[in-house]
Amino acid sequence: GTIADGAGPHYSGSMPAYSKTVKISGRSAQDLYDKLSTDIDHMVEKWGIAQKMELTRDPSRRQISLKSAMVTATVTCSEGSMVLDAKLSLLAMPFRSKIDEQIDRWISKNFPA
Repeated sequence: GTIADGAGPHYSGSMPAYSKTVKISGRSAQDLYDKLSTDIDHMVEKWGIAQKMELTRDPSRRQISLKSAMVTATVTCSEGSMVLDAKLSLLAMPFRSKIDEQIDRWISKNFPA
């Protein structure tokens, strides 16, 4: 997939906003949602935040949201792309590059270019 970062961090309320769009050509919104929906539980468990967060799936909108003290995020799957919109706490901002790395790794593994 192709990665396009937002215009960098911008501030909304008390938590810095973070946005990332990943282009995955040839994949339907439903394919992307189904794969993410299947993998998200394992991903958050691996990150060590599963017990401290709330995960919500919205199949009709093809969105998955997670909320914790450190981050609130929504991933929206559409035709050929996934968009992550998140707000990171100031304590979580140093981990932004690690989040990017994990997303890029998951995309490369599941949707090779």
